[in-house]
Amino acid sequence: MIFRFIALCLLLPLGFLQSAEISTVAGPEGLNNTFGVIVGLDGDIYFCDTGNHAIKKIDRKKGTVTTVVGTEKKGYSGDGGPPLKADLFEPYEVRFHRGGDLYWVEMQNHIVRKLDARTNLVSTVAGTGEKGFSGDGGPATTAKLHRPHSIQFDQAGENLYICDIGNHRIRKVSLSDGTIDTWCGNGKKETTRDGAKVSTDTPLKGPRALDIAPDGDLWLALREGNALYRIDMKNLTIHHVAGTGKNGYVAEPTEAKQAPLSGPKGVAVSPDGNWIYLADTESHTVRAVDLRANPPMLHSIAGTGKKGDGPDNGDPANCQMARLHGVGIDPVTGDLYIGDSETNKIRKITGLPGGLDWKPLGSYRSENFELNGVKCRVTSPDKAKDGNPWIWRCRFYGAFPGLDEALLASGWHIAWTDVGNLFGGPEAMSRFDAFYSHVRSKYQLAEKPVMEGFSRGGLPAANWSIQNPDKVLALYIDAAVMSIHSWPKNSSEKLYETALQAYGLDNGTASQWQGPLDNLAPLAAAKIPVFIVAGGADPVVPFEENTGLFEMNYTGPLEAIVKATCGHHPHGLYGPANYELVKKLEALR
Repeated sequence: MIFRFIALCLLLPLGFLQSAEISTVAGPEGLNNTFGVIVGLDGDIYFCDTGNHAIKKIDRKKGTVTTVVGTEKKGYSGDGGPPLKADLFEPYEVRFHRGGDLYWVEMQNHIVRKLDARTNLVSTVAGTGEKGFSGDGGPATTAKLHRPHSIQFDQAGENLYICDIGNHRIRKVSLSDGTIDTWCGNGKKETTRDGAKVSTDTPLKGPRALDIAPDGDLWLALREGNALYRIDMKNLTIHHVAGTGKNGYVAEPTEAKQAPLSGPKGVAVSPDGNWIYLADTESHTVRAVDLRANPPMLHSIAGTGKKGDGPDNGDPANCQMARLHGVGIDPVTGDLYIGDSETNKIRKITGLPGGLDWKPLGSYRSENFELNGVKCRVTSPDKAKDGNPWIWRCRFYGAFPGLDEALLASGWHIAWTDVGNLFGGPEAMSRFDAFYSHVRSKYQLAEKPVMEGFSRGGLPAANWSIQNPDKVLALYIDAAVMSIHSWPKNSSEKLYETALQAYGLDNGTASQWQGPLDNLAPLAAAKIPVFIVAGGADPVVPFEENTGLFEMNYTGPLEAIVKATCGHHPHGLYGPANYELVKKLEALR
């Protein structure tokens, strides 16, 4: 046994526990039973403040906590209205759809609801508010659920899966037509056979928590079954990975299938897909399955096995917790966030394996130069792709560089020239013309760049694309200004006058101004793909006055991600979501 224990310990990566540290990032003041926790599309941390019947977020940059959904009074009301006017009843888990809408499950209301990012309105997605089991084959909003606990989407974002734990089933909602069906589970509290088919004939014993891996497979934790299963989404089969089915806790590394679990109620997958984290609620610990080992090994990485609170800093193995319910992963760093429920805290573990090797913009080689007295910059990848593809950052080089970093890692160049306070007017277009000719000649860059316009950079990006559709691969605009009558008019009289002057206008002739929204036809005729990212709650450059109108009126190919609850900042998408956009841009070459 001693030799076996030593051998198992050697499977841990070097410095695994020694490098891990735990801290508290929110609570306990003002919080009441923290449950499901995730990192959102904007990089902020969202969690269910279950006892306060609200969904809140932690600003990654400022560390401040704000309520984004809920009145903090329990109830079931607010459909058709804004999120801060809606009464919730014990939200258990929260998820972002890849398109930006925010979904959550309310266990005591037996429903799933969402916040529509474009309209900023709340609606019920599934459930009637009355517990039961009914409605398969019909509208999800007329179906009965029984204490739903967890939700997750498939990789394409086409279907929503619900752990309908009181019915011992997983229900599936088609987001295209809103219908619901039982996807897996026969309602019986029986052990799931290893290798069983996803079927209404297959039993599930307390399906409690779902998460999705980078390869698209789903991971399912069974609370009453004390087990962890992988759902192969290609073959639709279910595979036993961890847990004996019996309740218990073993601190030492153990073969995953031979290790007892203790009512797991949360599951999260590391960015590289090699580690599966469990909120092992009744043992008050975080457990981790190392899938690299053969067979997979189960480790205890946080908690002592006894209920308690802290210490808040230092070694996670020494930090006691109290019936934690949620775990969520940072999709870049692999940091783990914990909804430590009965301590009313959100904790964070850093230094864990499984993060991405995300290389920052500043570590790439850049050349700074002037062209006709105007500052310019070209940043080169470590190894350029054939044809030297590039993205043209039209303003704010280096700000929110997630997409730029993902493109650099994929072999693209980044280029920029200064057109500050020119608002996409004639002088900006003249500078762009000269810059385009220069960098194509000097750096042998591809004929067609992707135009990238952040905020007020949306005007020069869109205007040059409209004037030169034959020279543009795609247009990416993010929280972008499309009308100076929206911004800066409503924010700064001085900047508004500057914008008008850039077009040879003044307050008396302001109505003559025309921008991208007035000239979409050349882009559409050339079938230029447009990608929009925006905050659904942007008070500075309102989506509905800017890129929302672009989305509504553009007849060419267009995709938009509108981030619910997000303001003007942060721009862009956080982490691997950028790689999805990179794939789409690569496909256009």
